[in-house]
Amino acid sequence: MNQRTIVNRKALLDASEALFSLHGYYSVSVRQITRQAGVRMAEVTDLFGGKENLFYEVIQRRAAVINAMRCEGLEQVDENLPPDEQFRAVIGAFFDPLLIKSSESEGWRNYLKLVPQMMRQKTPVLSMVASFYNPISQLFLGRIKQIYPNVSPAQLSHHWHFCLATYFSVFSDDFRVDALYPNYDANEELHTDFAEAYSQATAFVFSGIRSILVQDK
Repeated sequence: MNQRTIVNRKALLDASEALFSLHGYYSVSVRQITRQAGVRMAEVTDLFGGKENLFYEVIQRRAAVINAMRCEGLEQVDENLPPDEQFRAVIGAFFDPLLIKSSESEGWRNYLKLVPQMMRQKTPVLSMVASFYNPISQLFLGRIKQIYPNVSPAQLSHHWHFCLATYFSVFSDDFRVDALYPNYDANEELHTDFAEAYSQATAFVFSGIRSILVQDK
């Protein structure tokens, strides 16, 4: 792969990620992507085979990094810890990488805004990327099941969805806080520093979700 191809490929991935996160997959045209990337329209077909494959690779390049961090974190969770501490560590291993990466670049923040869109929709294009996420989620669910063996698979699945929705809302930048509270300081660096909201989300998860899991012990 020559240097020009590498540069154009990255430009298309970055432009697609930004546009998809802002407008959604179906509202963004190939023309818009190539215009923002500064390349010919034919490059999408030449380099990716089409818009669907481009979307697939937009997700794949970030998911691979996040999943590697998650697996490394899970391996470090001490099975000898008390159940509640294990649970906290397991959840941290899954979601902490999102907070870490959110501070690295606008590209990562675009990705973190894009992922919740896939959680809310069930279409062939958006569903095709489930293969990046399901095996890792199943790995973590299996570990939580070991911690709380009496919780049913259905309950565990619902609880996991609550966790996903809560944590990804931290990074969605949908401005719901501003709409609900008109006096909220709009000048705060909401787009670059999610630490406080992440901390609040963690408190919410461990006070709510954990209490339900403990009932099923």
